Amino acid sequence: MSNLHRFRFPKTVVSVITTLYIVLMLATYLVYFNEPFIDCAKRIFVAQSIALIFQVVLNYANSRSQRKIVILATLFISATLFSGVLSTFFNLEFMCRYYGF
Repeated sequence: MSNLHRFRFPKTVVSVITTLYIVLMLATYLVYFNEPFIDCAKRIFVAQSIALIFQVVLNYANSRSQRKIVILATLFISATLFSGVLSTFFNLEFMCRYYGF
């Protein structure tokens, strides 16, 4: 097995998660950038951007690594961060009303 194809599935999953971040950011812009939630949407958009930058760093570490533990750790961190961002996307309206933004 060559080094290029080693641990191919976890590396692909981390790349797909990065693509999902971009799709989620576009969805946030389209859904929540309207008048009652614009301030809250700006804040979540900044948080999503920071998470995307962190995800790109994880992608770089993942693509350069040949150690299984590093690849699985980046996969776990990526999935955990994305689940947090995704739950925030679905609960944004509630959080904005609860915290009074």
